[in-house]
Amino acid sequence: MKRTENCMKKIIFIILLRLTTVNAQTGILSLQKSIELGLNNSKEIKISMSDTLISDALVTNAWSNLLPQISLGFTYNHISEMPIQLQLPFLPASSGEVLNAMYSNATIEQPLFTGFKLLAVKNAAFYNKKATVMENNKVKNNKALEINFAFWNYFKAIKLVDILEENLKVVSLQVENVSNFNKNEMSSENDLLKIKVKEAEIKSKIIEAQNQMKLAKANFNRVIGLNISNNTQIIPTDLDEKIIEFDFNSLLNEAINSNIDLTTNNYRKKAADEKITIAKSSWFPQISAFGSYYYLQLSGSSMLNDDLNNFWMVGINAKWNIWDWWKTSSNADVAIQEYNKIEIANELLKEKIQLEVYSNLLNLQSFAQKIELNKLIVESASENFRITNNKFESQIVTATELTEASAILTEAKIKLINSQIDYKLGLLQLYNSIGRKIY
Repeated sequence: MKRTENCMKKIIFIILLRLTTVNAQTGILSLQKSIELGLNNSKEIKISMSDTLISDALVTNAWSNLLPQISLGFTYNHISEMPIQLQLPFLPASSGEVLNAMYSNATIEQPLFTGFKLLAVKNAAFYNKKATVMENNKVKNNKALEINFAFWNYFKAIKLVDILEENLKVVSLQVENVSNFNKNEMSSENDLLKIKVKEAEIKSKIIEAQNQMKLAKANFNRVIGLNISNNTQIIPTDLDEKIIEFDFNSLLNEAINSNIDLTTNNYRKKAADEKITIAKSSWFPQISAFGSYYYLQLSGSSMLNDDLNNFWMVGINAKWNIWDWWKTSSNADVAIQEYNKIEIANELLKEKIQLEVYSNLLNLQSFAQKIELNKLIVESASENFRITNNKFESQIVTATELTEASAILTEAKIKLINSQIDYKLGLLQLYNSIGRKIY
């Protein structure tokens, strides 16, 4: 009995495990959940995060140059017993007594003045880090935009299948009605064939639409980091987007102040300015203070008094490069031209942003106008289909006219959904171009 109970528990556990697995593979995702999942799984963002961590480490590296540097050294030498025969008047004669020599020291050094180089290196690293962080934000924004496009294109494909299947039901019902009319000799065989051909055409369109839906789903899975074969379902938000009125000048001012590319370039320009200071630093003396402790031990030698085998010293080290054959000048010229290039690139970028914002705004306004027109067309097509259907049942119009009315309604519904989704995506593109966060 107990054995049977254990087997039942195992079976229940396996069933629950499989249900959990199926549910994980056929998850239902909202747009927000899709964005969160896609951002967490994005390889592009992970690469960008590595760049951010590298830039952070470079800032720490640059800071360390401003702080005291402490070093320890140790040397051991075993010296040959063979006496040196070379005799020089200013060197003592070698006796061959020294067999082992040990030397150790501890030194602390603090830069005092480097021609503002170290401070400029630190500032340049800081500005480059800021630029890298902004680039990381751009990668996230672009990824969020890509997820939005994949999500709504998948939804477009789903709705296309739904609308065509709805149309197929209407046409199939018409086929049945015409078939009954034909049996009662109230319609011709030709009318029946025409409407059957129309039914076949819709079935063919559904096959194509289902294939496109599968491809759209595979692309959506890829974008959010899932296996492309996952049976992922989505829950869209309200399609009836509120139309927003924008002022171009306000958008342009916001873009100039917030556009990610422009902000990144401004940080790069500040870093380039610091590099000019770094290049010119060689014109100034390099001064540092140091303190050292030394210990020496010469085994088997009488050359060094025991009282002098350890000692310390403090001092100031100064070096001034007087002539370097225009090396510093040429480095400064290179740094200045790099700064000028970024400044000119900034002006070009502003022109590009201006056109991009204007283009996105015009597209958005166009999508908004199409929504209103398509709503009117759907309303008209719906009323036309209702009237035509009533006339068909009264044998006032032919089946061909009814299928045409149905086709017009179907096309109008597809155009309305497409224009509504295009408006949503157009709004996100506009926000992205002016630098707003879209995730």
